[in-house]
Amino acid sequence: MSRVAGSLANGLRSELLRFVSGYSVLGIMAFTALIPWFVANFLGWPGNSEVLTSADNVQTFWALSASIAPVATFAGSYLVTRESYYGTLRRSVVMSGLKRVLTAKYVAAALVGVATVITGIALWGLSMTFTLTPAVRDQLLTAESWQHMPGVLLASTMGALWGCSLGWIIRHYYATTILTLLIPLALELPLLVSTPELARLLPSGALAGIATLPFDGLLDPLPAFLVSLAWVLASALCAVRLLRGKEFQ
Repeated sequence: MSRVAGSLANGLRSELLRFVSGYSVLGIMAFTALIPWFVANFLGWPGNSEVLTSADNVQTFWALSASIAPVATFAGSYLVTRESYYGTLRRSVVMSGLKRVLTAKYVAAALVGVATVITGIALWGLSMTFTLTPAVRDQLLTAESWQHMPGVLLASTMGALWGCSLGWIIRHYYATTILTLLIPLALELPLLVSTPELARLLPSGALAGIATLPFDGLLDPLPAFLVSLAWVLASALCAVRLLRGKEFQ
């Protein structure tokens, strides 16, 4: 048992070290702050914060923080597609075994999802301190406000796990990037506004429900989590079936 735990710990350490090596991680960090900034700018917040109630300002901040979830999805896929891009994925599987590599990457994806959203909230939140009024800053620092954070953390974690599965299934850096970053923002987000009864069952709609975003028609957090879990498990099973082919034997 200790040998298995030690092997997993070594594999996890390797995955995390590989993830933070190079300049790409700086781009991921930048996106964690830029995406909520762009969405906030589109909504006119915090310029309109003075005309909103305290509860609305708090909800807006955390809803914008939840927009980091697509970045976490990309980060989860990057754990796989980076190796696929450089041609080292097959070597890792042959040397360590498919089961150990899969486990290490999924555990690393969960940790990366948490780290991604925390980094984004910190970087974006810090930039917001220069534009928020003191009253709004005080509202966001209350204990009631931080009760929204667990949902945002869970949404990004599930997004990262979903992204890891997509990375295993597609194993193409650019195609996976389009699917994890562009599709949620260009297709699923408009559907949340126009057809929430359909969008709430899609991956991004389920993540929005987990984070309790202010869209009508979303599922409650628990049903949304179960829908998201179903997507993650279905995609993981699909990935395992594909990976049992001749390429990794």
